[in-house]
Amino acid sequence: MFQRCGNDLSTQAVGPKILWIKKHEPEVYAQTARFLTATSYLVYRLTGKFKVDHYTAGAGFTPFYDCQQHAWYPEFCKDIVEIDQLPEIGWTTDIAGVITDEAAQLTGLSRGTPVIIGTSDAAAEAVSVGVVKPGQMMLMYGSTAFFIEVTNEPIQDSRLWSAPYLFPDTYALLGGMSTTGAITRWMRDQFAVDLVKAEQYSGKHAFESLMGEAVHIPPGSEGMVTLPYFSGERTPIQDPMASGVVFGLTLAHTRGHLFRSILEGVGYGINHHLEVMKEIGAMPSELVAVGGGTKNELWLQIVSDIAAEVQKVPKVTIGASYGDAFLAAVGSGHLQPGILSEWVQYDHEVTPNRLEHQKYMPYYSVFKDLYQSTKSLMHRMYELRKN
Repeated sequence: MFQRCGNDLSTQAVGPKILWIKKHEPEVYAQTARFLTATSYLVYRLTGKFKVDHYTAGAGFTPFYDCQQHAWYPEFCKDIVEIDQLPEIGWTTDIAGVITDEAAQLTGLSRGTPVIIGTSDAAAEAVSVGVVKPGQMMLMYGSTAFFIEVTNEPIQDSRLWSAPYLFPDTYALLGGMSTTGAITRWMRDQFAVDLVKAEQYSGKHAFESLMGEAVHIPPGSEGMVTLPYFSGERTPIQDPMASGVVFGLTLAHTRGHLFRSILEGVGYGINHHLEVMKEIGAMPSELVAVGGGTKNELWLQIVSDIAAEVQKVPKVTIGASYGDAFLAAVGSGHLQPGILSEWVQYDHEVTPNRLEHQKYMPYYSVFKDLYQSTKSLMHRMYELRKN
């Protein structure tokens, strides 16, 4: 399966989800004409066509997608789904169809307007910051973290995901962390209610106040390491039963220590991905940061210091919708794909502090050992929570 699909089964995979419906909700399965993503459903409503792009098919539709032939693989479909229940596959900027009369009435869009096949949110976000050339990697700071590195050939490793990229003869190496920005929001909502209330009269955002508490705390949070697996974890450990750990907590630690330790824990997780990429000969040559988390300068600096890598921060970080506009321009013939990166202007670069990097490395070692040391306990606790 890994050789044919380029990916192992994981929580991302569509195949097991369809099989679950087939087994547990047979009446739903029997009435299902097509299994679509949110993107392909929108394309269907606009054009009446069932389409999905190669990137989404390759990254998510395991074990149906044949990464060698760039087509559905009948052998792995036959016991789960009929191939005609899956959408047709094309490239992201291919024209799927045009706005129908019904769609025009519902949306106000002009009848006959061409509609591209489109892609997933993360891939569109990568395009929005000009990540289209081999060696470039998007590092998305959102509720979750997502990584897309463009490569000129398929690179496969069971710790990561792989797929064709958005244009012919380009490929992508992918990774994703389950909870990153979501943990900072959890921290704010559970332990900084006073700061949220203070926003109303001070005008100072609660996250800004938390950064103020964390910024003067030294690297390593004075002996605290956080595993950011608060909703299981995707790559590179691929463990949905993993859970969060705050390790080394003492009476000397404060709220600021905990907030910084959470930011550092995400940084260690990002570095873990980069370490895997380097190990398999796929270390990106350029990191481009995007997403709401880029507003947190402390977080960006922590990640650069841990990873010892420069991050470029674009002036425009609107995200996926901005990338969709670029892709529509390519699909309608107004732009060539290679020019996308030339449209992107950078606001600043975050450069690593080598001395801080050296301070972080012992804590990063603890981070990696901590998961291995607690993995079996995490799994036991997962079963207890289910009961």
